[in-house]
Amino acid sequence: MEIALLVLYGLLLVWSGLGPLWRGGAGDGSGDGSGSGPGRTPAPGRLGRGALAFFVNNRAAGPLAVGFSIIVSCVGASATIGMIGLAFTVGTPAFWWLGSGAAGLVLLSFVLAGKVRESGAYTLPHMAESLLGLSARPAMSLLIVLAWTAILAAQFVALGRVLGPLTGLGPEACLAVGMLLIGLHTLGGQAAIMRADRVQALVLVACLAAMLCWVSSRNPGWSRAVSPEAVNDAFPASDFLYYLVIVGANYVVCPMLFGRMLSARDACSARLGGLVGAAGIMLCAGLIVAVGLACRGLVAPGTGPDDVLPAILAGGMPDWMRLVVSFALISAIVSSADSCLVTAATVLSFDLLGRRDAGTGRFCVIGLGLAGALVSLTGKGILGYLLMAYDVFACGVVVPVFVGLILHGKRRLNGRWSLAAVLVGGGLGLIAAVSGNTLFSYAGMMAALLLSAGGALRGTD
Repeated sequence: MEIALLVLYGLLLVWSGLGPLWRGGAGDGSGDGSGSGPGRTPAPGRLGRGALAFFVNNRAAGPLAVGFSIIVSCVGASATIGMIGLAFTVGTPAFWWLGSGAAGLVLLSFVLAGKVRESGAYTLPHMAESLLGLSARPAMSLLIVLAWTAILAAQFVALGRVLGPLTGLGPEACLAVGMLLIGLHTLGGQAAIMRADRVQALVLVACLAAMLCWVSSRNPGWSRAVSPEAVNDAFPASDFLYYLVIVGANYVVCPMLFGRMLSARDACSARLGGLVGAAGIMLCAGLIVAVGLACRGLVAPGTGPDDVLPAILAGGMPDWMRLVVSFALISAIVSSADSCLVTAATVLSFDLLGRRDAGTGRFCVIGLGLAGALVSLTGKGILGYLLMAYDVFACGVVVPVFVGLILHGKRRLNGRWSLAAVLVGGGLGLIAAVSGNTLFSYAGMMAALLLSAGGALRGTD
């Protein structure tokens, strides 16, 4: 039964992912696609219909399409498995994993979303070239590809945690199935992903609510034992600050979220879509934390964070409920992984390789999918991969791009100083990720801020 449903689900992903290939063509990237608008980036050449759909969904998404896609893109492995385990371990402060992201997304929506959409760019580095200069674009693109490959690895780990109990397959077989599900859906690019996300966002919220009802029926007194806290001994103020600054910053300047904003039909749709996404993320965060807290009476104390939800799925849950929850989780993880993969593939193809056709983008999807699968075999936990990516990206990319957008129309940053901000900030972020010392994260962001400010004072090359 489970295998048959998984095959059916895979066929639906094939239809969703490969549909744009059959309908839209590959696109050739000839002509002039610069258009008009403030902060217009250097013209990349008009993309053919297939390429425009692959990279930016034909710039046709309304507020709900943008918002729903943001929800399922952000509520992936970190929320479905990692955050439930975090709530089980530290209590209500686990809310800040997604809560800090929602706060960053609100800031993005009010301050930057309009500027992002009006840039007419196709990727974050493409847009940043007009703000920071040409020299910073390759280094920034490389950091994004590396960071989002690590995030993709977290999605593979999470998918294996769900597929294993559901199908009885071993880790290697689960990884192979995950690569197939994610890769086929992503071949259609942004158009395929955003079309499917409208349904998957509603399914995700409904299934999280159903799961909370079930665990509450098995442990009806869980809420009386909960003390709402912003911080506690297991989640001190230093962790709260880290989540708010480092994790939150990754939602203010984010290539995946910028991809959604650039796919909107206009600046207003981008702003409203961001706010819809923030509201949905907050709702999911509340439901997920509640599930994790209710699991305290159903799962043995001392269970590892990544093992809490699989333990619930494997023991005691009725077969019909287990199927519903498992496929909701698979859907959420696949949606998030698709967004990570198409983001990294777009940057690799468009910014690093200089290729603007959808065919190259699809080859990049395959290559980076294999790279993410290999990284997932190194043994880090789900949150470990995500925090590693966030450290590198927040320090090396978020700060200079944020400064460039804030100063847009007033000053343009010096290209060499911008490059130094990307390299020094990203390097310190990488040291933080490898060593686990968060002081390097703060040092990286401060160094990037000072170098970006120096670049603004120095002016253009």
